[in-house]
Parts: sequence; C-alpha cells; structure tokens
Amino acid sequence: MIDINLIPAALRKDGQGKENSLTINIPKEILVGSAVGVVLLLVVVHLLIGAVWLMGMGRLAHYNAEWQKVAADKAALDAISSEAAGLKKKIKMLSDMTTAKVVLWAPKFNAISDDISRGLWIKKMTLDKTGLTIEGSVVSKTRNEINNVGKFIAALKLNDDFMKDFSSLEVNSIQRGDNDSVEVTDFTVVAKPK
Repeated sequence: MIDINLIPAALRKDGQGKENSLTINIPKEILVGSAVGVVLLLVVVHLLIGAVWLMGMGRLAHYNAEWQKVAADKAALDAISSEAAGLKKKIKMLSDMTTAKVVLWAPKFNAISDDISRGLWIKKMTLDKTGLTIEGSVVSKTRNEINNVGKFIAALKLNDDFMKDFSSLEVNSIQRGDNDSVEVTDFTVVAKPK
C-alpha cells in the first residue's frame, strides 16, 4: 500500500491518535562531558570565591594589625585633642569676659584696694564663668571679723566702678578658725557678671 502523506514525519500522528515526540539523539559521551564540564565550572567558581574570601581575610588581618600599631598613638592624639578643646573653651570664655564687654579691671581692683579695712587681706582672686571669686581672711582684736567682712562687701556694693559689670556680690562662705592662738576668719565672696 502506498501511503501519501504530505505532513512531515515528525509531526504526523500514528494510527492511535498520539503525536510523535520530537527526540534529539545526543550521544552519551557529550552528555557526560557536559555534566563534568558544568561540575568543573562550579568547582572553579567556588575555588575562586574561596580565594577572594581568603585574600579579604588576609587584608582584614593586615589592617587590624596596622590599627593596633596606631591605636596607642590615636589615644594620645585624642587626649591632646580633648585637652586642646578644653583650653580653647577657657580661652574663649576669658576672651568673652575681657574683650567682648570691654571690662575695665583697674578701677575694680582699685575699689577693692580702697575698701580693704585694717585686719582684712585678700589671699586669692579667681575669674571664671561663675564670675569673680575673692578669697580672703580677716582678724580683729575686738572679735568683729564678720562685721568687717560685711562692711567690705557693703563698700564694694556702693562703689559704682566695681559693680558696673556685676549683677550681684554675695558672701559664699565664712569660717572661723584659730591660727597660733589668734582667731582668723576666712571668707569667700562671689561677684556674678551681668
């Protein structure tokens, strides 16, 4: 029997209504070679990634060693930097207190000198952000040391040259004590800036 069918053999249906599947005949050696090639490629990629990771870890260890060498110097530099920052703050504060307001200190010191009574002396004067702190002592044969401190403060409060740049003048502390059988009273006065 002659079979005339113009449909290509790969697309023909067999007699039971099933389609012929397209099959590619690849030799077994090529399939095995391709599989081995893919596995080798994956192994090579894995080894390359591992080598890059090891190089990165080596570089990190090198940087950590370098950092340990520099850490001591960095700590010293940080200490110097913080000290410099503190000094800059103090310089700025003093500069603000002395130049920005143009405080004339000579009349203030003259007022302090003029208002010191007999038996009263100034041991220390400190200028900082809280104001002018005056530390002194007073001694009196009549035991009226506290009155002498009060008179000193009252005289300074009445002096316009002294109080011009200060908002208040307050006694911070008064302490009585004996110094070689002589009663000496130590006092601290604070003049707060405006």
